[in-house]
Amino acid sequence: MKNIYKLTFNILLVVILCSTSCKEVEVGYLSENIRYGSNPVVVDKGVFKIVTGIIPDNSTPPFKISILDVRNKQTGVREEAFFKESEITVWKERYDPKTDTTLALIDAKREKQMTLPFQIIEKSGQLMFTQATDNIPTGEYLLDIVVENSKGRKEYKSITTLQVKDPLHFEHINAPYYTLVKPEDGTGVRYPHDVDWFDINNQQSATTRFEITRDAQGPNQIILKVYDKHGKVFPGKALQRRPDGTGFLKTMQTFAYKTTVTEDAVIHDYAQARFPDVYWDSQTNGILCYYRIYDEYIESADYVDVWNPPYEVTYKTDPRPYILQMRFGLKFNLPGTYLVEIHLRATKKPGK
Repeated sequence: MKNIYKLTFNILLVVILCSTSCKEVEVGYLSENIRYGSNPVVVDKGVFKIVTGIIPDNSTPPFKISILDVRNKQTGVREEAFFKESEITVWKERYDPKTDTTLALIDAKREKQMTLPFQIIEKSGQLMFTQATDNIPTGEYLLDIVVENSKGRKEYKSITTLQVKDPLHFEHINAPYYTLVKPEDGTGVRYPHDVDWFDINNQQSATTRFEITRDAQGPNQIILKVYDKHGKVFPGKALQRRPDGTGFLKTMQTFAYKTTVTEDAVIHDYAQARFPDVYWDSQTNGILCYYRIYDEYIESADYVDVWNPPYEVTYKTDPRPYILQMRFGLKFNLPGTYLVEIHLRATKKPGK
């Protein structure tokens, strides 16, 4: 009998729960709790970005979602820069870094357009930020939207914060370094700490140091220059591809649509930022670049003798003409001309 009572009680409990929680949502319902999953939404100036749409909280679609206002979070005043169009370059067709290998092919797929820095996709509420956000002052802004469906309309004030910040112009994705190879037999020479540490503030590892500057008004180019420890520049032709079995590992030339070798640099023309294109992130070795400088250009190389950064790092010089193998990985987030200067703890042969 006790089991019968227990069974009856459980059935009643299920009925009660279904009558409350399994209630059918009214068609046209608009929740007070519509929201975005991200708060704040971080926006890098000048960088294209799409943010996931609203969380409807059982509100019934189809929706018509629009921007009501964007207000400065501190003052509450409307920020007019969000509502002013500016000219940007847009793609009419999808860019394919594997086939769009000339400027003519690239230009055929893109055009100049006047566009707003910020738009909302009507049916989903996705937030789309264009390169025109470059004209938005940095700071935090409150987003107000309107959501409509078949039965009504509601305003959602301060539904999320838009945090507009200056982007990183470029990023290192690994610790750059060089290693040495004996030219007579191809065996590697490894010294302590050649890959174990990178001082991001000074862009310096045990064997390499970077200096990178950007000209925002220049053409989309990466100008790569490599120097020895005395400031002598290696000729562009010294920067060779690194063999890998029957082929070669990637260099910046892999990612660029045009590469020009000059007396003191290698210049890479690229189609768009981000460069290298995100396509390469999922490929073997990602966007890592590998170069080889042959022994005909190298007089000597330094290695770490005492290693206690940042307090004490001392070097000794190995006076042999090694083959020098470099590796680095860089992402360039905004368009323009970048001068990438790499300084090596090595000495260039005189006259080379």
